[in-house]
Amino acid sequence: MKRLVAALLLVLVLAPAALAGEVAVFAAASLTNAIEALRAPFERSHPGLLLAPTFAASGTLLGRMANGQPCDVFISADTATMDAAADRRRIDPKTRRIVAGNSLVLAVPAGNPAGVSGLDSLSRGGVRRIGVGNPESVPAGRYAKRTLQDKALWFALTAKLVYYPSVRHVLAALSAREIDAGFVYATDAAIAGGSVATAAVVPTSPPVAYPAAIAAAAANPTGGAAFLDYLATPEARAIFARLGFTAPEARIP
Repeated sequence: MKRLVAALLLVLVLAPAALAGEVAVFAAASLTNAIEALRAPFERSHPGLLLAPTFAASGTLLGRMANGQPCDVFISADTATMDAAADRRRIDPKTRRIVAGNSLVLAVPAGNPAGVSGLDSLSRGGVRRIGVGNPESVPAGRYAKRTLQDKALWFALTAKLVYYPSVRHVLAALSAREIDAGFVYATDAAIAGGSVATAAVVPTSPPVAYPAAIAAAAANPTGGAAFLDYLATPEARAIFARLGFTAPEARIP
């Protein structure tokens, strides 16, 4: 009996420690509102765990991981960046999964002063500045570049393209009317309120997806696993959906 009591006490002592501390989450900039909305319900359902999110372009975050900045969970806005993370052994590939999807849109400032109606209209003389995330580090920029290349528009528009360090910077430029059009995600355009409008949905191949994985150098892999599992719960899926994200595709990320 004494041994049983001692074992139970040991479990009670160790259990909280297994799910305690901060969970450092590196997430694509377009996930800012979603992760912030998920933070409180996750922490309520996981006493002792606290999310510590960092938001930036996916490529920028991968660079920070390479520089040794603490990260438990990495969520990128495209599979290419996650592939690079796997190739560089920055993540545990066995934990990799898609947690949400999105759509790329061509957005314009309120009132659409340049009269942008779609990708082909970007070549008009009235369209002078087109915002796009730097394709070297911003997945939204890579999605946009690939689509424009497929339509033989990328080089034709080179002189008009203005590169930004993240999709949220493009959104801010649209809201400030600094550019005539810009490539952002549908969820970004939605949070801008009346300052930004969607001119067209941009077809992307592959579809926009957010892969997530536990970092190879995670200080809190147990907490990271708990957060990844939470992202698949009905509660988390409902929050993603409310913010305009689509359900993850049933395929290997």
